[in-house]
Amino acid sequence: MTTLLLKELKWNWRSFRYPAFLLVVLFFALLDPPMMKYMNEILARFAEGVEIVMPDPTPEETFFSYLSDVSQMGILVLIFMVMGSVAREKETGAAGWMLSKPIGRWQYLTAKIIVLFAILIAGLYICSALAYLYTMTLIGKAPLAGSIMATTALVAYTLLLATLTFAFSTVLKSQLAAGGLAVMVFFLSGLLNLVVAETAAADFYPNTLLALMKPLIDGTAAPSAIAVPLTVTLLLILLLFMLAGRRFSRMEL
Repeated sequence: MTTLLLKELKWNWRSFRYPAFLLVVLFFALLDPPMMKYMNEILARFAEGVEIVMPDPTPEETFFSYLSDVSQMGILVLIFMVMGSVAREKETGAAGWMLSKPIGRWQYLTAKIIVLFAILIAGLYICSALAYLYTMTLIGKAPLAGSIMATTALVAYTLLLATLTFAFSTVLKSQLAAGGLAVMVFFLSGLLNLVVAETAAADFYPNTLLALMKPLIDGTAAPSAIAVPLTVTLLLILLLFMLAGRRFSRMEL
């Protein structure tokens, strides 16, 4: 299993799929703090003859801006990175070649998801730490505990979308179909959240994790507020992987 994990890690790193996502996250981590800090100067340069004055950003707003960008553009990039995880290898015959060796199908999928999760978890926390420190240097210190909990909420939601895309890539024949379906679910879940947010079901809806990021940073929501949606999200991740693995174990390659 260790050999399979190392091979999967090397292949993904050389193909530049997951590093591309990490670069996008790093881009926002390094861009958002100075953008928020110098927004008035930027607007003054491009809005000649029009005086636009915005209130000075707070550390909480700045760190949330980074998390918000990652939860939107970052996840879209991630979907396009993950959509070919299995589907592309089925199309090229690489999956069949790998499984012709003494490697079980569950081992094959498990190695892929472990590497994916390891890269996402490490990358998101490291980039978030950089964004936090950069924000502290330029603007001020946001509450540390709240920022960590908000980052955890983002990480869990990102893992869910990654697993969803991975599951589609596993059970569908085309990576484009997997990516397209994942993007559709991503947008529809956001629209549905507008309705669910006003009901008692909000605690059990994964998108609530994103809605809680700002209150967690501000300190207006207790860390325990994410307990239920976080648990539901982790259970969904496990369920999606198990269903995809079961279907994959019965597929003809």
